[in-house]
Amino acid sequence: VFAVVTPLLVHGPGGETVASVFILLSLLIVLMFQMVLLTKDGQTFGKKALGIRIVKMNTGENGGFVPNVLLRLIANGLIGIIPFYGLVDILFIFRSDRRCIHA
Repeated sequence: VFAVVTPLLVHGPGGETVASVFILLSLLIVLMFQMVLLTKDGQTFGKKALGIRIVKMNTGENGGFVPNVLLRLIANGLIGIIPFYGLVDILFIFRSDRRCIHA
């Protein structure tokens, strides 16, 4: 959608502003949708396609909004500043319990 709509908006009157607003609104809609999916099921479309979901380690239940959305955004945002953290975090899925560092 972005590849088709954004260039069309840029070439119209006030195009750069309109395109910027379109992109910002689209990103906000996607972010809100992802937050609802994580809160409700512990899964995004990507997690669902891979057959994984976020659950509480001790009960296996869905964590809800605070652990699934807020804590992950804050923790990953702060820890993500560390160089190579993302690469090391991903490699931890090869452990026996298949959990990343941030989980």
